[in-house]
Amino acid sequence: MAAAAALAVAAPAGLAACGGGDDGNVTLRYAFWDDNQRPAVEAMIDAFNEDHPDITVELEQNPWDDYWTALDTQLAAQSAPDVFWNHVSKFPTFADQDVLLPITEQIDQAGLDTSAYPAALYDSWAYDGEQYGLPKDWDSIALVYRIDALEAAGIDPAEIEDLEWNPDDGGSYVEFLQRLTIDADGDNALSPEFDPDNVEQYGVAMSSSTGQTDWWNYGVQNGCELQPGPFEEYTLDTPECVEAIQFTADLYNRWQVAVPATSSNQPNGGLTYEFVSAGQSATATDGSWTLSAYRDGLDEGNLAVGPLPAGPAGDGTVINGLSHAIYAGTEHPDEAWELVEFLGSEEAQRIATDLGSVWPGVSSLNQGFTDYWAGEGVDVSGFQTAAEGPNIGYPLSLNDSVYAQIAMEEFNEVWLGSRDAQEAATTVAETANAG
Repeated sequence: MAAAAALAVAAPAGLAACGGGDDGNVTLRYAFWDDNQRPAVEAMIDAFNEDHPDITVELEQNPWDDYWTALDTQLAAQSAPDVFWNHVSKFPTFADQDVLLPITEQIDQAGLDTSAYPAALYDSWAYDGEQYGLPKDWDSIALVYRIDALEAAGIDPAEIEDLEWNPDDGGSYVEFLQRLTIDADGDNALSPEFDPDNVEQYGVAMSSSTGQTDWWNYGVQNGCELQPGPFEEYTLDTPECVEAIQFTADLYNRWQVAVPATSSNQPNGGLTYEFVSAGQSATATDGSWTLSAYRDGLDEGNLAVGPLPAGPAGDGTVINGLSHAIYAGTEHPDEAWELVEFLGSEEAQRIATDLGSVWPGVSSLNQGFTDYWAGEGVDVSGFQTAAEGPNIGYPLSLNDSVYAQIAMEEFNEVWLGSRDAQEAATTVAETANAG
């Protein structure tokens, strides 16, 4: 979940991991990045303090990019926050470097029922026989759309439920996007009069630097395995994966129904919600963590979320989530565990659910989150459908940072139409697997 915060409250790098006063009180430092979630974070800490008045929790907030730079610096200086938000793309390296406190024993001693969490998410925080986190929340990918765009095109939103794609003629999904791709004269991409050089509204916006919100999902729907198992080599150069990569490129270049890669390629291009909010795109494939950005950018009653299309191998998406990590160097591991245990509980996560802050890590609360957004006039059932499966977890690798960099470089060229999909996939796999 790469949510960016608008505000930053950074702690001095020289702070100790946590402090304890002569009166027996303990201070824990707690780091996170998303400003949209701050009200829920504060409410959960208030609830924690009702039963733990002797533990003071100091919040440290940095936006996404600055967050990881600061955390790496603090870990190197042995001054990291006691408890912090962790992402599965960062987790393997942190676990391998022994900077995270394993909590397997604490979970067993507490008798926690870990089946309360989606298995794929809970297992994402296991490494070398130890558990290093309890799921905080989860992310899924779905099709976000403007209701007015579908109405103008004469499309019943119910059609989204049955969309399918294939690499040959694009299937009903591409036809759906063609009906939503409109030129300056009002002709859609199915019309012989359509002018692809003067498009005012595209069918879809995509802007994923790794593949999480676009081609990874087409890959799953095409029978592609991004890797055979956690911490194994990337296998994205197989025919099933390459076909999904090529299909994504075709949305840009063959069918010309996607906001051009010249505008959306990361890291400097626009974000999907920006294109949708500006009316440049009717839909977007995006993650559940961006809901607030779409809501804030569109008129009330103009936002809805449907499932992604099915592919040749059927339905499928990639899900992801965050956990709370405990710094291995904390001076108060027992108190840090008490905080993590509480934040992973149904009681705490219900607070976030009731505020519409984030999809909870506790499965029983999913409907409550959907209900919150329904109360806001937004149908987000597409995200819930994706989370309930079929799906796969975010690829786990010690070489994630290498993958992220080479994937962005290579696939940006594919989206521009200047790089062969197979050659790019082979280069990415070989480079990432070499570390």
